[in-house]
Amino acid sequence: MDRNTSIAPPLTVDSGRAAVQVGRRLNRAFGPIAAGMIIDSIDLLTLGPIGLYAGPAIGGLAGFWLGRCLRLSGRESLLCGVIAAIYCSIPFTEVMPLGTIAGAWARFREISADDAAREQSDLTAAESSSGDANTGPPVLALGEETAAAS
Repeated sequence: MDRNTSIAPPLTVDSGRAAVQVGRRLNRAFGPIAAGMIIDSIDLLTLGPIGLYAGPAIGGLAGFWLGRCLRLSGRESLLCGVIAAIYCSIPFTEVMPLGTIAGAWARFREISADDAAREQSDLTAAESSSGDANTGPPVLALGEETAAAS
């Protein structure tokens, strides 16, 4: 094998952009669920009486940090931190994956809203391209006959 030939293609600006885009897509797809899993793990680590003292501090910091990682505003990140602090300090929540469920629910609702908006824009585009919705061929109901068949 020649020294100047390499097996892997050289890194280019385009491959760097593609990697960044893949990272953004992964964060969008799995970010809320992973954030919920992290909060649930912290809640499990602050089991028992430790959770009453360390849960608010650790959960609050983790919640705020995860909010920033999910590109929420400062106010929304602070709200995430407060909710995580409360969740990590409540006893007996260690066995319930509420953080993961909340992340999955948030992603599900966002995707549902995106799908509904996409469907609405598709319907609007179809109506505007066809002009009048009733210009298509006539549709016969069962039992009707055409004038040519009579």
